[in-house]
Amino acid sequence: MSLSEILLTKKTADDNEVRRQEMPAGRGSSERIVGLLQRFRINALRLAVTACVTAPGGFHAEAVDAGWSGHGAASVVGRITLVGNLPASKALPVFKNRAFCGPTVPDETLLVDREGGLKNAVVVLHAIDRIASAQPAQAVLDNRHCAFAPHVQVVTVGSELQLKNSDPILHTVHARLGMETLFNVGLPKWRQVTKRLDRAGVVKINCDVLHTWMSAAIVVTDSPYFAVSDERGFYRIDGLPSGVYEMEIWHERLGVRIQKFQVGETGAVTVDIVYSVEKIH
Repeated sequence: MSLSEILLTKKTADDNEVRRQEMPAGRGSSERIVGLLQRFRINALRLAVTACVTAPGGFHAEAVDAGWSGHGAASVVGRITLVGNLPASKALPVFKNRAFCGPTVPDETLLVDREGGLKNAVVVLHAIDRIASAQPAQAVLDNRHCAFAPHVQVVTVGSELQLKNSDPILHTVHARLGMETLFNVGLPKWRQVTKRLDRAGVVKINCDVLHTWMSAAIVVTDSPYFAVSDERGFYRIDGLPSGVYEMEIWHERLGVRIQKFQVGETGAVTVDIVYSVEKIH
């Protein structure tokens, strides 16, 4: 079973229940918000986590793709790493439009620096002792030199995603949530399309015009607190009110980790996450 099937396949009864509770846009129903917040989290196989929680301070990395920061003054920072004998990365073969794309393209599904820092790991926080609502936003998914850009991003539920194509060749954007197709859009260079992402989960993206090497992932969340790790594996989330949080870390080749931590009124807590190469799939 694929990662997307494991993480995101929802029971039919649950889907039907959610649809019955959905209301037309603009009503602002508190029941709808609470229902979404309770039901829409990344469904994950909760594996054991190797994590280190240390005292505040001593972190100097830049914030990476941080979400809406809320109204608090605390932060969580850290580094996500991969340990073990990592196999050599292989370029992906190109089968179509080689005159433009070249014979191969880099594999972006597992990017690790010399020190083991893991890029494109998604960090999402859920407040345990209160409800934190997220605001919809605008996001972009481009086709750029025969690859989706960005390869991994996080958006909040209800956000609008602009689909565009900066290449002179035809691409498509086939988006799936689990086994369900959300949309499949053809994109010649002149066309731009906007789609609304109304359901939480990991949306997998592919290109269906024989561009078999192209892939991307969009994590849609109901939480306002999220980040994506940078080239060295660092992440930072600011604006946290004091309290207890559950951290979900997702990576497309390494799965999910779960860690709980607590922050005070101010200051930064460091949570480092370590994956093992044995988890690569």
